Amino acid sequence: MKKKLLSIGLVAALLVSAFAAGCGKKNTDGDDKKTDGKVKEIRFMDVTPNPAREQAFQELIKDFNDKNPDVKVVYESTPWDQSHNKLVTLGSAGSLPDVFIMHQQWNAEFTSAEWVTPLDDYIADWKDADKIIPYVKNVLMEYDQKNVYGYTFGIPDGLTTAAMFVRTDWLEEAGLTTEDLETWEGIFEASKKLTIPEKNQYGFAFRGARMGSEQMGMYMLAELGGKLYEEDGTCRINSPEGIEAFKKYCALYKDGYAPQDAINWGYTEMVQGFTSGLSGILNQTSEVVATCEDSMEDGTWTTIPFPRASDGNIYSKADSYYMAMSNQSKNKDEAWRFIEFMLEPENNRKLSEACLFIPVMEGAENDPRFTEGGMKGFVDSMNDPTFIREPFYGYFPELGEFMETFYDAEVQKYLLGQQTAEESIKNISDYLTTAQQKYMQESPDTPIPTSVRTDGSEVK
Repeated sequence: MKKKLLSIGLVAALLVSAFAAGCGKKNTDGDDKKTDGKVKEIRFMDVTPNPAREQAFQELIKDFNDKNPDVKVVYESTPWDQSHNKLVTLGSAGSLPDVFIMHQQWNAEFTSAEWVTPLDDYIADWKDADKIIPYVKNVLMEYDQKNVYGYTFGIPDGLTTAAMFVRTDWLEEAGLTTEDLETWEGIFEASKKLTIPEKNQYGFAFRGARMGSEQMGMYMLAELGGKLYEEDGTCRINSPEGIEAFKKYCALYKDGYAPQDAINWGYTEMVQGFTSGLSGILNQTSEVVATCEDSMEDGTWTTIPFPRASDGNIYSKADSYYMAMSNQSKNKDEAWRFIEFMLEPENNRKLSEACLFIPVMEGAENDPRFTEGGMKGFVDSMNDPTFIREPFYGYFPELGEFMETFYDAEVQKYLLGQQTAEESIKNISDYLTTAQQKYMQESPDTPIPTSVRTDGSEVK
């Protein structure tokens, strides 16, 4: 039976509203490109801009505009650190872009606010729908969206997962090989051996600021076997295993295997710490490959698959930013035409190559651009038969607040010695338990966040 997060009444109301606004429906009165002579403007916003990505978008948008004279797509962008607040402000004001890049941690918040358009009617008529690779279709679309919310509201534009960037020259000097880093235990041991404070050299690029808690959580969830909640919605983080994992990961910072300033490191600082020779192991996603290629000497670094947990499985993230259509758009058919164009297999490979993503459409599985060099560690992680996608922290509307503020603050309080590990873990666990159980009462058909395999099956 299909699980739904929203009540039947709310889903029905959404669909009626969507139908009335023309969302999720194709025009049936002739050629989509016939207009009254006016060019319809589509605003498109990216939330993770960088020069290569922006150039790829601009080139593809120009191609689309040239081929669709009745539509003009206007490109906008906002820095990642400001993106959530920016979109919330626009959504509250009723002025969201027609199409925008959406992070999955905003799913519950944006769907609850009815800011996204159901896309299933469009997908049903999409000529390239059968070219979506299995993980993206089974997990990111069917499991994460339709299984939870009852409809599809975003299509991934490129797949990214985590891998470890490592300084191979440092490993050699320490008498280590990449095989020594195949497990989390190996990562911890190598971080100690690679740390030489008198040389201003530290083993691990610890992320202590924004979203650092999520990186810590990847290890903690792995040591919990990927199981975050009990059946009654009680969070399992506040357990002996959870507390031990929390302490062990945070010891990378507290015991001096990361620079003291790493308490303030966000994405930019931790990447710079690795590329500048300050730290030797970095947990990051594939866009950092380009940074390493541009700023580091060949042969001094590589990527390796994400480390195995104590049970032998690889628990990691494998997600994407979605191309979502605003429910506030007045030109939904034209907005879909743009999304469809961007996801044509060749266009998707162009964007993925520029952004260093794994393409979401078939055809790139034998392409050396994606299976060799810096991308290899990421592809190897995804292709590993033991790969398990860790659970979300929840589907409740408070998830955005939890991930953006509360979680990081509680971890930092422990790192700074302001409270004990037990206090931080209790506060984190209590927040999640309260939010999860409240939502389960309001939406009894809500699935409990669960780890999932590539085929879409849950890990019990």
